[in-house]
Amino acid sequence: MKRLALLLSSLVLAACSGHTIHRVEVDLLSFIPQDQRQGELNLLATAQVFFPDDLAGQLVEVPGSEALVEGKLGLQVALKNTGTLPSTLNLEVRLGPESDTNLYDGQGGDYAAIQQSVYLNLGEEKAVTLLLYIQPDTQAFDLIKSGRFRIGARLNLAGDKVQYTLTEAEVVLRLKLFDLIPNP
Repeated sequence: MKRLALLLSSLVLAACSGHTIHRVEVDLLSFIPQDQRQGELNLLATAQVFFPDDLAGQLVEVPGSEALVEGKLGLQVALKNTGTLPSTLNLEVRLGPESDTNLYDGQGGDYAAIQQSVYLNLGEEKAVTLLLYIQPDTQAFDLIKSGRFRIGARLNLAGDKVQYTLTEAEVVLRLKLFDLIPNP
């Protein structure tokens, strides 16, 4: 009787674990030094900034990513127009394969995953959130499922002066790890 109970318990646990979805969070903000997360865009000095401060972006490795079910990518930045003119900012998150050495040149497989323009009046402050839902049969899904990819963000200014603070950058993935176990 004990063997039958143990066998049934094992089967129930195996069935439950086969449907378990695991959540993997990658805090991309931790890859960007604290002193580079905020600053001022100025038309005369610095009209654009990259996160991280490397044209190759940040290499991200996700073990078990071949079991990817879905996910999302999010970036949040706080902006304040400190200049004397209205300003427009263009925010962009780019993805590319591991081998790409410049995510912003449109070559080597990189592409704009998310883009948004923001208009700021004099003294106006805004918190801007960019979200990309990673779904099957999309370019982002296929790239992330490869297990090694590059990610980067760019902020461009058309205006006078704007202060920025990068407050959030993360990738959240849902993986069904039991799909990695081969069926006999």
